[in-house]
Amino acid sequence: MSEVENIVIPDGWATSPLRDISEKLVDGSHNPPKKQDSGLPMLSARNIEDGLLNWEANYRLIAEDDFESENKRTNIEANDVLLTIVGTIGRACVVPKNAPRFTLQRSVAVIKPIEIDPKFICYQLQSSRVQNYLNRNAKGTAQKGIYLKALGQMDMLVAPIEQQKRIVAKIEELFSHIDAGIEALKKAKQLLKQYRQSVLKAAVTGELTKEWREANKDDAQGSANVAGGRTPGATKLEPASQLLERILKERREKWEEQQLEQFKAKDKMPKDDKWKEKYKEPLIPEFEHVNNIPEIPDTWEWVTVSQLTTLVKDGPHYSPKYAKNGIPFITGGNVRPNGVDFENCKFITEELHEELSKRCKPELNDILFTKGGTTGIARVNTYDFEFNVWVHVAVLRLVNMNSIDPFYMQHALNSQLCYAQSQKYTHGVGNQDLGLTRMIKICLAIPPLEEQREVIGIIDRKMESIARTEEQIEHMLIMGEKDKQSILASAFSGGLQ
Repeated sequence: MSEVENIVIPDGWATSPLRDISEKLVDGSHNPPKKQDSGLPMLSARNIEDGLLNWEANYRLIAEDDFESENKRTNIEANDVLLTIVGTIGRACVVPKNAPRFTLQRSVAVIKPIEIDPKFICYQLQSSRVQNYLNRNAKGTAQKGIYLKALGQMDMLVAPIEQQKRIVAKIEELFSHIDAGIEALKKAKQLLKQYRQSVLKAAVTGELTKEWREANKDDAQGSANVAGGRTPGATKLEPASQLLERILKERREKWEEQQLEQFKAKDKMPKDDKWKEKYKEPLIPEFEHVNNIPEIPDTWEWVTVSQLTTLVKDGPHYSPKYAKNGIPFITGGNVRPNGVDFENCKFITEELHEELSKRCKPELNDILFTKGGTTGIARVNTYDFEFNVWVHVAVLRLVNMNSIDPFYMQHALNSQLCYAQSQKYTHGVGNQDLGLTRMIKICLAIPPLEEQREVIGIIDRKMESIARTEEQIEHMLIMGEKDKQSILASAFSGGLQ
């Protein structure tokens, strides 16, 4: 009885278990040798993508002696079929004739077809009929995989060899048109990514609101101050230089209030004002990691993260004990510019949340800023429920939202200007970290408050348009893949003979 349901066998075709039409059916190394700085490649599932070997993805290098030992098992040759069987299951490709020597990790199986066109096997492996079988028979919890025994039992359709070649040729002809469209869509996605960054660049250098400033000018033009990268033009609005003065004044006042509360709590009120001398002035812009400092309007001002914040803290520097449910606990991977992913986060108990909150507790309108793993991604906290953060997320609290709009801060930190600085301030190899004392050095330019809000409004409209276009592209990419599956379904039901 067939293991794959509802196989329709065209006239002159047959079915056979995969093991019976394969000279060899093996998986890669279950115990990969030690990594080397140089040597021969050992590929994994990540190196098989879109029906091809992807040499741009990371892979392990192993010593030549280890390679020879591993290669005895797989003995990979041109026209072998590779299939991913652990993790992302079901990606397949045929080894090309010009491929360099390589071996494999356990996540990939090698199939050596007997007197069957390898592409006929490869395309059949990618059909929805076979993909359903693979997914249904995958085992495991943390990472699913399909065992070689189940793989070998899988029934495959076998056509006469001449029909196989005609079917493969027709599939490739039809796929070439779809692939051209898919490639164009992927390029369009990349262009949208670049456009998104160009919008943010224009936003944080004043270009995006140039017309708005012209419309809000005083009759009397301000004199140009070319030095320091400025362009002329005074506005009716409070310039950012005065805005910064107010921010710095309030920053100090808040520190003093906090200190007095601590004195009062200890019942040790100071006798004089000498304690005020302990106030640590915020860092001023030094442009240490800013290449080609952009020009900004003369009503804008260069500042640092240090000057705009009263609190910069991260979560615990250890992995806490997690709970099945409770208080959401997010790490860097959960923070994205368009929101926080709470669906794929961990949880901690309310008791642990209360304890960790003594160090760091996110509040509404704080900035969440990733500092471990993928660093330099900012998002305003707009969530009206409690959650906590790990060491990979910093919480930035602004001095006053009536001086700096948190969404302007988010856009500025996500712009290439600030992101490039965050990457240069990120240290470490295995465990990369954007330290708290380094992130506060990041420089950005701030406009008057009304202009900040205008910037946000323009960005929101443009980002909404970009998001709609991206959704359309994603829909067309999905339709392209569905068209491919329709072609494969037709091919393996005798429709392309």
